[in-house]
Amino acid sequence: MAKTVYLDDEDRKLLSETKQKLDEATKLMSELMETIEILSDPKMMKAISQGQEDIKAGRVKELRLDLSFPKTNA
Repeated sequence: MAKTVYLDDEDRKLLSETKQKLDEATKLMSELMETIEILSDPKMMKAISQGQEDIKAGRVKELRLDLSFPKTNA
């Protein structure tokens, strides 16, 4: 037998806040899993280490991306 439940404004607010917290926790777990995958990949860690060494040794160039478009005379 189905029961009907009525929610007041406070209940709705609590449910909304709980959903937001669960969404945040899900995003955090996804980020943590990605971090673990990177840390567990020896090739990836070697590439990161080599990149850091290149930065320290000055073997990198600064990349600037100019997204401004020249104005045209119509």
